[in-house]
Amino acid sequence: MKPRSLKTADILPFGDTRLRAVCKPITVFHGGLGSKIDLIKNTLAAHGGGAALAAPQIGFLRRVVVIKYLGEYHELVNPVIEAASGAVEGFEGCLSLPGFLGNVTRAETVRVTFQNRHGDVVTLERSGDMARCFQHEIDHLDGVLFIDRMTEERVFNERTNEILRVSDLRGLTEARYVGEAEGPGKWTSTTRPWG
Repeated sequence: MKPRSLKTADILPFGDTRLRAVCKPITVFHGGLGSKIDLIKNTLAAHGGGAALAAPQIGFLRRVVVIKYLGEYHELVNPVIEAASGAVEGFEGCLSLPGFLGNVTRAETVRVTFQNRHGDVVTLERSGDMARCFQHEIDHLDGVLFIDRMTEERVFNERTNEILRVSDLRGLTEARYVGEAEGPGKWTSTTRPWG
């Protein structure tokens, strides 16, 4: 008997208006939510270079994020940044803008409160890459992309070695860059896009 393949979803490309939506909170915790979280997790796993994926990136406009950090998955439902301190610049990418990298200033440390898939409340305080990842993914839930928070007006495409102004990137059609060579589920970047 052949093993069942895990169900995955397509990641919405830059330019899809759903990426700019403010997501609604989860109010009912049941099996359907677990299935959606598993779909996000499976989709993230299928894109091996990604560190995280937010629900709107697969068209599910609810406040859910899955982060893979140090080999462990973290499921965040209705996450809220309760406190933030420090500031650090770093490069970010996004699975909805494959290949593009930009410099973004984020809080160095954040305290995030969220619910798990069962509705239990959890609070975590993290610094460094995990703090950056929390901030990047929670931005997705509010329709904000990393290019909106960049400290420079230039973005680098590591696939084509182009340097573009962010304003030029916003004017491009998605077909020029998204999924052109690798196809769905393929990520060949050496950087880990946050999601």
